[in-house]
Formats: sequence, C-alpha cells, structure tokens
Amino acid sequence: MSDDFLKPGQPLGGRLFRRFLDSLNDLKEPEPGERIGPWRVVEELGRGGSGAVFLAERADGAFSQQVAIKWLRGDRLVPGGAAVLARERALLASLDHPGIARLVDGGEDRHGQLWFAMDHVAGEAIDAYARDLELGQRVELLGQLCRAVQYAHSRGLIHGDIKPANVRIDERGHPRLLDFGIARLEDSAFETSYGLTPDYASPEQRRGEALTTASDIWQLGRLLEEMTGEELVTTDLEAIIHRAKSEDPERRYASAAALAEDLLCWTERRPVAARHGGLAYRLLCLIRRHRLATLSIGLAAILVAAWGSWMAWQLAIERDLARSEARIAAAALAEAEAALARSNQLRAFLIGLFRAAEPDRPRDRLPDTAALLALGAQRALDPESAPVRDRLGMQVTLAEIYLLLGRREQAGELLDAALALAQAMPPDQAAADLGRLYVLKGMSAMHIGQLDEAEQWLLAAEEAAKLQGWTSDEVILAKARRAWLHFMRGQPERALELLEPIRQQLDSELISLRPETALHVYNTVATASLAAGKLELSKTTRTRAVGASRALDGDESRGYAIQLNNLGALQSRMGDFEGAAQTLDHAIELYDRIFAEPVVLRAAAMGNRAILHLRTGEDEAALSLRRAASAEWALAQQRDPDPDQDRSLLQQLGRFKLRMDRLEEAAASLARALDLYAQDPELSNGPPPLALVWLAHARCRLGAVEEGLTLLEQVDASVLESQPDQLAEYHEARAWCLHANDEREPALEHIRTSLALATDPGFDRKIRQRQGLRKRLIRDSEAARDY
Repeated sequence: MSDDFLKPGQPLGGRLFRRFLDSLNDLKEPEPGERIGPWRVVEELGRGGSGAVFLAERADGAFSQQVAIKWLRGDRLVPGGAAVLARERALLASLDHPGIARLVDGGEDRHGQLWFAMDHVAGEAIDAYARDLELGQRVELLGQLCRAVQYAHSRGLIHGDIKPANVRIDERGHPRLLDFGIARLEDSAFETSYGLTPDYASPEQRRGEALTTASDIWQLGRLLEEMTGEELVTTDLEAIIHRAKSEDPERRYASAAALAEDLLCWTERRPVAARHGGLAYRLLCLIRRHRLATLSIGLAAILVAAWGSWMAWQLAIERDLARSEARIAAAALAEAEAALARSNQLRAFLIGLFRAAEPDRPRDRLPDTAALLALGAQRALDPESAPVRDRLGMQVTLAEIYLLLGRREQAGELLDAALALAQAMPPDQAAADLGRLYVLKGMSAMHIGQLDEAEQWLLAAEEAAKLQGWTSDEVILAKARRAWLHFMRGQPERALELLEPIRQQLDSELISLRPETALHVYNTVATASLAAGKLELSKTTRTRAVGASRALDGDESRGYAIQLNNLGALQSRMGDFEGAAQTLDHAIELYDRIFAEPVVLRAAAMGNRAILHLRTGEDEAALSLRRAASAEWALAQQRDPDPDQDRSLLQQLGRFKLRMDRLEEAAASLARALDLYAQDPELSNGPPPLALVWLAHARCRLGAVEEGLTLLEQVDASVLESQPDQLAEYHEARAWCLHANDEREPALEHIRTSLALATDPGFDRKIRQRQGLRKRLIRDSEAARDY
C-alpha cells in the first residue's frame, strides 16, 4: 500500500538511505497484541510517508469496535506535540459527513509519538473497486467524493493527500475519504512535504508552497484520471481532468462542488463547463440527450435558420454563459473566503481553549472535558472573543454538547444567548446555524416537559430546513424529533402519521439515510406503534432498530444493549417467551461486560426479565429478580436499597402479587406505596394512576368494595386513553368492584371493554383472569334472568 519515495524502486528506496532512517528511528512501533491507549493492535494495514496504519480493536472491554490507527513515524516527530494533537482532534471532530471517516480517538505517548484512531472502513480502495464498473459508475463515485471534499472545504479544512489508498468503498457502495491528516493543517509548523505522496502531489505541493483547496481539486482530477484510464477518456472527460489538473491553481475549478457539477453534467450528457464549447457543442449535447426528437426537428431547424439569427442566438448564449460562470465564480470565492475566515476564528478559539485549560497539566494528558466546556462557554458568551457569526456557531455547538450531557441549565444559557445573537444578525448570516438552534431549543423544551413550546421550535426548524437546503437526513431527523414529541403527549398515532411513510421508503430502499438517522426513525416508530397497540409493526421496526444499532455502535455497545432490552420486552409481551429469554439475557450480559457499577439500564432489563418470569408462572423467580432490579436502580441513583421505602418496588410487587392471586399481600404492598407517594411534597400530580387501580382491584376482590370504588374515583380514565393496556387495567378493576357490588351488567360491559383493549397476548395469566370474570358474570346474569 506504500506509494511514497521510500518504496522499492523510488529515489529514496535504497538500502543505504533506509539504514540511515532506521538509525534515526529509535522508537519501536507497536506490534500486534500491544496496546495504544484503549486499543489493542491487530495487524498492520499499510504505511506511507508520514507513518504506519494499524487495524486495532477496543481493548478495555467498554464496547466492541474496530478502528484504523495512524501511528506517526518516529523519525519524523511532529513539531508542537500535544498542542498540535489537540488542534488536530478538535478540527477533525467538526467533520460529520457520511463520505468522511470519523475521528474516533487520539493520543500521544510518553515519547511524544502521536496517533489517531479513525473509523475502519474495511472495503476496497476506490481504484480496485472501480475496475469492474462502467465508466458512468466510476464518474458517479468521483462525484460523491467531490461532495464530501466540498463539505470539508466549507469548514476551512483541506485534505492534502487524496489518493486511491485514502478512499475506500463501504458496504453500501459509497466512497469514504480516510486520513484527514496533518498534511492539511495550516500554520501547524509542518512542512507541506510531510507525508507527501509523489504521484498525487499537486504542483504547488512539490514546490513546497502552502496547501489550499486547489491542491485537493488537483488530486481529485488525478484520481479521476487514474480511475477512467486513457482508453476510456472521452473528450469532455479529458477537458474536466485537464481543468482540474491545471498547473495554475487559478485555472482549476473554483471549488470541489463545481467539479462535482461538471461530472454530473457529463453523466447527464449536458455541456460541461470545462469545454467552453460553442453552439455546435451544445447542440451536440442536446442531440445526445434527446436523440429521437432532435434528429427529426433539431437539424431541420438549424438548416432553415438565418445566419443573422444564428449569430444573435450564439452571442446571447455566450453572454448568458459568461454571466452565469461569473456569478458562480464570485459565489465560490465569497464562500471560500467566508469559510476560511470562520475556520481561522474557530482554530484560534480551539487552540486558545487547549492552552488555557490546565496550563500545568502533563504533556501526555489532554485537558479535562468539563474544563474545556466551561471555558468554551465562557469565551463563546464573551462579545470580545470572536465575531458575532463565529460566536453564534460556537454557542450552538457547545449547547448541543451540554444537552447530550444532560446539563440543561448550561445549555439553556447558551441557547438563549445564541437566539439573541441570531435575531440581531442579518438573516443570511444567521441561516447556517438557525435551523440547528431551533432544533436544540425544541429538544431543551421537550426535556422539561414544555411540549407546546417544543413543537413550535421543531416546526420552525423544519421550515428553516426547507429554506437552507438541509439534506434529507437532517429534515427527517427533525421530523423524527417532532414525532417523539407526539408520543410524549400520548399521541402515538400522530407520531406514526409523520414517520410511517418514511419508514416504508426506508424498508423498500427508496431512500438512503445515515445509520444514526435510520436508527432514530426505527426506534421512534417501534415505540409509538407499541403504544398504539400495533405489536407486529412494533416488532418489525424494533428488529430493524436492533440491526441498525449493531451496525452503528457495534455488538457490545450500550446502544445495542438498549435496543435488545426493548426487543426482549416486546417478545415477552407477544408470547415469544423463548426468544424473549434469549434476548433479555443477552442484554443483561452486555450490561455486565460494559458496566462494572450499578446502572439503571441493567435494572430496567432485569425488571423486564422479572416480568417474563411472571408470565411463565415462575413466581418466586419473578419476585426475587424484581427486588434485585430495584436494588440495582437504587444503587445506580446513589441511594441505599430499602425495600420498605422503595415505592416503585412496592408498587411492582403489588402488581405481581395481584396476578398471583396473593391479594392480601398485593393490597399491603400497594397501600404502602401510596403512603410513600403521599409523603412526597414534590409529587404535585398525585400518585401514579395504576397504583390506585391495582389497589382498588385488590380491595374489591377482598370485599372492601366502597374503598375500591373510592380509589377508582381518584383516577382520571382519560389520562390512560393513550395507553390501551393501562386503560384495560382500569376497566378490569372497575368490573371487579361492580361485580362485588352486584352490578352485573355494568361489570360485564367493563370486563368486555378490558378484553377488547388488551394488547398483551403474552400475559396468559392476566387474560385468563379477565376471561374467568367474564364467564362468571355471564353465568350470574343468566341465572338471575332464569330466576
């Protein structure tokens, strides 16, 4: 995979020079089995001018993941050490595009050796993959790659080493750009020859000049030339390659987007800007696109056209084309200048953070995340720290991080400040951050239960998306968040109305989304359809969510375990007890491997496993595991487990014992739970409705009918309407109370309603109890009529 001056046959590939380098390189490279940070080296993938690349896997047991680690050469130690590393990581972390491999981790050892861990893309290099493709397919691949490069350029980042080895094709057949490396860091004390790949070095790189976006465009042209092959090149493609590879950077395409547009024109048989063709050329392209129509009428029209008309037409077209190209060039120049300015401001901002945070820390330890965030927020709020537009972007980004960490107060302060800045700015300057700001305001309001306000912000985000030209992923993600809001409101059907068409297109592969977007859609549809009682749809989408999470996060990740727990609970509910046992046990095993300390996630999985024991008649196992789950939950919240003070545990034990027909024990547990709820001054909405329902059920079956009916009067049944199973519990309890009060016909109506609402086919014991009551009521009614 090596393609630099050091490979055999190249100018510096001789034994003498290599021996000289070896004498400089006293630092031993990692070998298979050794650790680099939290990663264990598996094998070497290749090496180049700036270092070696290793395949590595997670070694600390936190989760399962493979990465590609770039180990910078010991004989070419990086000037700036940890400061450059911090800067590199911060800049790379801003890249979030499906066509660019993500930065996962990075570090520096005690010798000053730098390493970076990136997404490992296991596919073929683009040149090898393209050998079996048609010419049009090869050009489409290059167009996708150009758009990824344009994304990086719009953020002021330059690659500097685009070559076949750094572009791999993923499992979907899409190109992924690897190794956004040190070669493209401006002002980083690196020479531009660091890690140079001679065959793909632009003329200005060979001359040792500063890197610009034009260097990347030259390399894209070189890659296009390599992939198409001389025997396949058409005149238009030759013109595109020639323009992209122009010796003079000023004569190349103004942007990677402009190159991508010309490649699209070629695939659609439209005139390409690189040809500067006249009327005859454009007519020829027209004929190629519409052969039948133009052969019959186009040529005839040309033959009868007057020479003067023809000349006027040609001049008008040339004039319009010149104006269009001038506008495009001016826009590209303005965009590049703005991106460079934003990049320089962001770079200065980030470097300042790393320098200011813990100035006396050891050189091999990066600053603490909390310290960086706090200092970043302080500077982002400071009017003197950066221009308004840059501070807006910083505030929005930091607010998003704080929301992810659950620190809503800090996020809210930044969001309010960002909104004030955006409203004071010209709309065109704030547009890039406005949609993201609206989404975050909506999520923040949703977290604190202000759902109406959240909906307004999310609707504003979707409107902004249309105006700003968001990608389909961003638009769908905004819709998925609004769908989740409807679920939180108890409106699962409205959530499904928003997302079901998208889910169907996704299943049919009519649309392609990023894995995280697809996971969000599947998770929301699965949750909403379960709440709506659509179990088969929920199972289908939950299964897809499990697969999406496994592909995205790995098969030993927290996210994958969460999806397994949800699937296992659903399998249990649908009566697939064997599948549920395997799925839930797997989830609990994963939590055991991921977390050494108690966590609420494992407690939730243990609770679902306890319900499975209850459904299969393993009563003591169910009660024992339910107690253990509650103890885990208490410890995770840093509380001492106290069964007599744990109202949630007492409520669940009462529920379990109610189904076991241990009515007196059930009533005692539920009564104790309600006492504890009543002692909580912060519980403004009263106790959970189901605690009242279950205690009423138990009391009425024990003969305390008036007490049971009084408890049911405290329950607002309309609150339960969005949860069919909970409403079924309410109607069952009322049926038992009316039966005990000798009101047979109303009781029969309620138990029939309960059975009709039930969406829990896996709970045979509960269904049999309800069916038994219905039979008894029918029998009693018939006996009363006969009497």
